[in-house]
Amino acid sequence: MPPHWLPLVLDGEQCGWVDPATAHRLAQAPSPFALERTRLVLTPGSGGPQARSQALQFAAQRLREAGIVRDWRSEQLDVWTVDGRSIGTIERAACRPLGIETRSVQLNAFRPDGSIAVGRRASHKLSDPNRWDNLAGGMIAAGEHDHQALAREAYEEAGLQLADLPLVRGSQFRVQRMVTEGLMIETVQVFDVRLPGDFVPQNQDGEVAAFDSWPVETVIDAIGRGDFTLQASMAILDALRRRG
Repeated sequence: MPPHWLPLVLDGEQCGWVDPATAHRLAQAPSPFALERTRLVLTPGSGGPQARSQALQFAAQRLREAGIVRDWRSEQLDVWTVDGRSIGTIERAACRPLGIETRSVQLNAFRPDGSIAVGRRASHKLSDPNRWDNLAGGMIAAGEHDHQALAREAYEEAGLQLADLPLVRGSQFRVQRMVTEGLMIETVQVFDVRLPGDFVPQNQDGEVAAFDSWPVETVIDAIGRGDFTLQASMAILDALRRRG
C-alpha cells in the first residue's frame, strides 16, 4: 500500500487504511473521527458494534457526498480486524476508499466435457468492466457464511441452483492492490462445481453481459493476455492446479 496512507482505527482495532486527504475530510467537524498524527481514529468511548457501524456509515455518506464513493450498493459488509474478528458493518461501496478488507467467493464451473463456463462482466460495472470472469463470484455480505454467499451469487449471476450439486472447496488467497476506487484488500475463497450437461446460464441481476464455455487451453491463453479479472484468473489457475 502507499507508504503515506494512515491506519483507520476503531476503538483500538485497526481495520483499514486511508489516504491523508480522505483522513482530513473524515475528521472535519462534526465527526466521530479524530485525526492523529499517524492515524485516523474513532473517538474513544463510542465503542460497540452498533456505534462503530454508525460511524462507518457516517464516513461512507460523507465520502459519497464528496463524490469519492460511487456506485452506492446499499449492501452491508462485515468490517474485520487484522486478527479476523468482525467489529461492525459498512456500505460495500466505501470499503476500497477506506482500505477495508472484503471477503468474497469465486465459483469455477466445469462442463462434463472439461470446458470451463465463463461470463463477461457488464460494461457498466465500476470494476473491470467487459472483462471475463468465472461463472459466478462476489462479496460475502454481513453475517453471511461463504456457502450462503456462493449460493446467492450463483443464482443471481447465472441462474444456477447449487443445492443439489457437489461442491469442491479450493484454496483461499488474498489480493491487495490499488484500484480506481482506492485500496483493494480482498480474501477470496475458491469453489469448484461440475455443471449438469443441460445447464444454460441465465443472468438475473444485469451484471453479466454474456456467457460462453471455453476449452482449458483457451482460458489459459486469455488469462495470459489479461482478459480475465485478477480474482477469476487466480481462482481458475487454482482449480487447474488441483485438477492436475
